[in-house]
Amino acid sequence: FNYVLRQARDRVRSRENLRFERTRLFGRVRAILRELGHRLHADGILDDPQDVFYLEIGEILGAWEATGTTAGFSQLARQRRAEFDEYEVTEAPPDRFQTRGPINRHERFESSRAPDTAESSLTGSGACPGRVTGRVRVVLDPRGARLEPGEILVARQTDPGWVVLFPAAAGLLVERGSLLSHSAIVSRELRLPCIVSLPGITTTLKTGDLVEMDGAAGTVRILEA
Repeated sequence: FNYVLRQARDRVRSRENLRFERTRLFGRVRAILRELGHRLHADGILDDPQDVFYLEIGEILGAWEATGTTAGFSQLARQRRAEFDEYEVTEAPPDRFQTRGPINRHERFESSRAPDTAESSLTGSGACPGRVTGRVRVVLDPRGARLEPGEILVARQTDPGWVVLFPAAAGLLVERGSLLSHSAIVSRELRLPCIVSLPGITTTLKTGDLVEMDGAAGTVRILEA
């Protein structure tokens, strides 16, 4: 048993280290694509260098090597940018849902979970023990976000880019994830009280709400909204 336990702990640690290494690789690829975007913009193929991120890899190489199946890369990028902007403000579908017909629009998704009628209490999966009472700060994008001392961070999901916010947080509430997700693993390493798998937490809570969270029990009690 002890051998299996040690191996499991090592593999979990390696899994998280792999995430950081993967992020470093993504950074290198992003720098290459950014340079290609500037060159395609200089050649008049794209309206904006950042439009390169709205093209697929094959399309980018096709535009650069003049082997693409279309010459309208700027129009294609504009169309996808508009779709991205629409999706950014559209509410994400529930974790579990049922549909009728093609799965192509979020408006057709129907939650298969029973709604939580206890508005003053929420339950998720306790990822790191600890009881905290404090004001929450709902953050949807970590870039430029700042927390006041004692605030509890509320997010939809996290990745290595969110780690800079963790030391300033008194607790962490995450809409998605599991006990082996990034939020859960890092919070245990930092001994930061954390609860994951809280559907709708980013819309139920508003910045400034006063809550009490119990990271062991996985419960969140709204004291003042």
